[in-house]
Amino acid sequence: MMYKKILLLFLTASMLLLCACAKEHATAAQVLDALVAAEIGLPAGQFYLSAAPEDDAAYLSPELMAALYGEGELPWQLSLLEDYGLFLSTAQHPCEFAVFRTRSRSDTDEIAAMCLTRLDTLRIHYRDTQYASYTQNARVVVIGKYVLLLISSDTEHALRAAERVI
Repeated sequence: MMYKKILLLFLTASMLLLCACAKEHATAAQVLDALVAAEIGLPAGQFYLSAAPEDDAAYLSPELMAALYGEGELPWQLSLLEDYGLFLSTAQHPCEFAVFRTRSRSDTDEIAAMCLTRLDTLRIHYRDTQYASYTQNARVVVIGKYVLLLISSDTEHALRAAERVI
């Protein structure tokens, strides 16, 4: 009888531990929504989501992805991703958010390097403009399997918003 109680207690504790570890991860769209909601003075822009069908406004064409992240070629790093979402300003403004969720934590360095290349390009483009501080204060951040490109009026505030969702 005592063994049954111990076994039952052990099984219950194991189930609780498994449930606690099986936390569902946020999608890139959910993280992107949090980033956009937190941005003060968000310029007009366009959302792009990896799950969007081709006939949807949120579809990111291979040509645009190549121009943004592949230096003219479709980035090979896309094969490392489970999910991604982008917000691009449609005004002449550098506000930009990118959320990339990788298949594995070991893939984040490759995606972060891709984002840093994008950020370097934007820093050169906005260097002598009124928006130079946006790109100078921008960050590429890795949180678990997520890589974030944050070009914001308040990068730290944006980061905290993303961390709450992730």
